[in-house]
Amino acid sequence: MKSQLGFVLVLLFAFLFFVGCNGENPGTWPQDKVSEKISKSLELSGLTLQPRAEGGFTGTGKRDEETITVIVTQNPAESRIDWDAKGDRGFVETGFFELR
Repeated sequence: MKSQLGFVLVLLFAFLFFVGCNGENPGTWPQDKVSEKISKSLELSGLTLQPRAEGGFTGTGKRDEETITVIVTQNPAESRIDWDAKGDRGFVETGFFELR
């Protein structure tokens, strides 16, 4: 009985630790945190994002000598951000980040 209680407590601690670490919803992240995540994912420098009327963000950054335009959609219900990135020299990438 004692070992079962210990096992349950360890599982509870692990659950609370991981939920605490990952509990912040990317679908509600502020502009600066979204910019940081996308800059790192796309290897962009100088990414500047502005809020979009329909939600999310749009902006541009540089990757090598190419200017990349990014459109970001936030989905709070899915704890997720999605982005479409297109460069002026042919770069194209669609990506996402989510916490489950």
